[in-house]
Amino acid sequence: MNEKKMSFMDLVFMGMGGCIGAGIFSMLGVGIGYSGRMVWLAFIIAMIFKMSQQVRMVIMSSMFSLSGGMYSQQALILTPMLTGVSALTTVVSAFSFSVFGISLASYTATLIPALANFQTPLACAYLALFFILGTTGADLFSKVQNFLGISKIVTLGMFIVFGLVYINKNNTAAVYSAEPAMPLGMGSFVMAIALMSFTCDGISNIINMASVAENPKKNIPKAWIVASIACGTIYALLGFVGSRLGAYQSVAYANLGDLAQMVLPAALYLFFIIGGAMASLSTALLGGVTGYAPLIQGIAQDGWLPKALMDKKKVMFVMWVGAILPVIGGFTLDNIVAMIMVPGMVLGVIVNLRAMKLPEQYPTEWANTGLNISAGMYRFMMWVSIVASLLTGVFSLMSLTMPLIIGTVAATAFIFWYSNYCIKSGKVNITSTQDLG
Repeated sequence: MNEKKMSFMDLVFMGMGGCIGAGIFSMLGVGIGYSGRMVWLAFIIAMIFKMSQQVRMVIMSSMFSLSGGMYSQQALILTPMLTGVSALTTVVSAFSFSVFGISLASYTATLIPALANFQTPLACAYLALFFILGTTGADLFSKVQNFLGISKIVTLGMFIVFGLVYINKNNTAAVYSAEPAMPLGMGSFVMAIALMSFTCDGISNIINMASVAENPKKNIPKAWIVASIACGTIYALLGFVGSRLGAYQSVAYANLGDLAQMVLPAALYLFFIIGGAMASLSTALLGGVTGYAPLIQGIAQDGWLPKALMDKKKVMFVMWVGAILPVIGGFTLDNIVAMIMVPGMVLGVIVNLRAMKLPEQYPTEWANTGLNISAGMYRFMMWVSIVASLLTGVFSLMSLTMPLIIGTVAATAFIFWYSNYCIKSGKVNITSTQDLG
């Protein structure tokens, strides 16, 4: 019996679920702090930047159907050594799933104070639950993802509506109208764009679902576009409302839960935390772990990792171990995010530089791509992506302490060295690009 494939709407909900997660709930107030009432515009520009970083992957998903997802795409355009860097960077990125476990445990402790001293084992348990769910088939995964995705969108819509009513009823315009729209100036606004790009990530998870999606060459690009526009619109509305609930000092650097508590009745606020914050974290985590499994399997298939990791259940177990290490080690959320992003941004610049010749490398596939953009526009978006990657990498490093900066740079250098070592060992045989279709 054939397993049910993911439909177009399943992919849309997965993309939105992967995007609307821990980032927006923790970073909206940060965005307001940096950009004031113009945070809505910062979100839109950040989403455009993030789309430019992902457009190459989306175009390639409409050109080729590869079981190894984004890793196999990069193997088509990178040298063997850089392909290894891509593989190892993907593996390291699995550590970032700890962010979701930590956040879920924190919200649970907010609801049940008696659990406040047990957040580390609780985070590990949450991660275990979602990695187990990730081993299930596409049918069950889609049902859980879609249910949580609908709940999340409802609660965010509720915040926007109640927030607009609150703004009108309390005439908050009289409070903030005397303040500048960007209290910290244009330089801080640009920094906000770079930081808000973190909240716009996650939609690209659907690119890794080619092996379990219906008509992937057509549905994945369409779902990516719909999910990106939907998330960008929701973020802009959240920023518009959140930044106008009161004076700058009262809303800057507050998380979305704090802002929601200002406008929602107690019962609806409880629903917002469970059906919004925790559902957002859950969909982002579930979408992430499910999307990463094919990547790790493709990486193991090519010899960068032990062949045993071609088995999905073993992959999930290893990723779970990687995710709980930062939890047990007591790393903070911002440190985890910054340290994970730097190697990815370095690789992103290299990949996009090499991908400039994609239309000439694969002219037949390019002519049949589902996204009808010119080669000139494609290259322009690649340059935008390179600039966005450089900005994100620099600001990520700037947020770390000197010991962590040294550790992050050393880890990035080690990835390049180990990739070269694997090539020289003769264990690598890149075959995950051979299921072109």
